[in-house]
Amino acid sequence: MNVTVSHHAKIRMQQRAITADMLESLLDFGQVKFNGQGTEILTFPKKVVKNLKKELNHKVFTKIERHLNLYAIMSSDGELITTGYRTKRLKGH
Repeated sequence: MNVTVSHHAKIRMQQRAITADMLESLLDFGQVKFNGQGTEILTFPKKVVKNLKKELNHKVFTKIERHLNLYAIMSSDGELITTGYRTKRLKGH
């Protein structure tokens, strides 16, 4: 992982049972949205989930499916600020 993870993000990852592999998948396959406040939000939008479902075999997709509501917020300089699970739909996703 080529991302600097803040102390706050490490704590949140531990509290929310988010592994480095899950974060790596988000960084690899997720979509970046700029929120206009100098940060980026990474998520798995519906289009990406649909493509993953087609490309991965059923067993693998079922294993990761519950983690597809994961999000991460990164600063403009590439530092991971926090991460968590979406409970509401983000605008545009």
